[in-house]
Amino acid sequence: MNSVKLTYLLLLILLGGFYNSCKIQENKVKVKINHRSTKFLVNELTQKEFQFNTLSGKASISFNRGNKKTAFKAHLRVRRDSAIWMSITPLLGIEMARVLITKDTVKFMNRNDSEYFIGDFDYINKLFGADLDYQMLEALLVGNSLEFERNEKVRSSIDRKKHTYYLSTEKKRKVRKEIKKDRSKIKEQTQVLWIDPLTYKINELMLSSPESKQSLYSVFSEYKELNTSNEQLFPYSLYFKLESTTPSVIEVSYTKLSTGKILSFPFKIPEKYEQIKR
Repeated sequence: MNSVKLTYLLLLILLGGFYNSCKIQENKVKVKINHRSTKFLVNELTQKEFQFNTLSGKASISFNRGNKKTAFKAHLRVRRDSAIWMSITPLLGIEMARVLITKDTVKFMNRNDSEYFIGDFDYINKLFGADLDYQMLEALLVGNSLEFERNEKVRSSIDRKKHTYYLSTEKKRKVRKEIKKDRSKIKEQTQVLWIDPLTYKINELMLSSPESKQSLYSVFSEYKELNTSNEQLFPYSLYFKLESTTPSVIEVSYTKLSTGKILSFPFKIPEKYEQIKR
């Protein structure tokens, strides 16, 4: 397996998707949406984001790229702002691959072919023409937004069709109007959020990078109370669609999640394994 294929698999496992999708979360409870200030919505969004020190659990993951479909199980461990670890197994239960991502390093071990990869986000971003970092991956895995930059202008409105609040920056608003006309005019990555009016949790999230002509569309659903000290809501179902040269879709269904445990992140590479060269 060459490095391009390997890193592509790695990123698709952790990321997913983009733009228009038929799988949109529907609000089960319709409530009257009152106009709220942008400051109020940003504050509620921040207060309701999932807070944790460590997170662990299991997940069923399906992956669809082109005409190829596959499904597998995964054990996930996360230490906030530090490390994401994943053990990937096919349905038979024998570990196929292991992933360890920190702020500076991306490691992937392929047990099927006895090989491993060690690199960084700069290398991966160069391969994919993307702008990924650790914070982005961690936020997507737990249903949080990307942090708004200081002094960034944020706009809000009500999306009557989706029955949600809508948050975007001024740049994102321009993208919304111009993206179909001329992507070359827009150089910034953008983030758009659709927020549930009852829980102030994220229903949908869109990231767009006009410079690389890629976009990421995510749906967070099946929110349940996770047994934390303050019974926080957590999305047990994630949907991602990646719009690039070949669109890809990933669906994640979490089970047996827990927080606050002392976790280890084992990643020992056997001596016989060969390193995948960049």
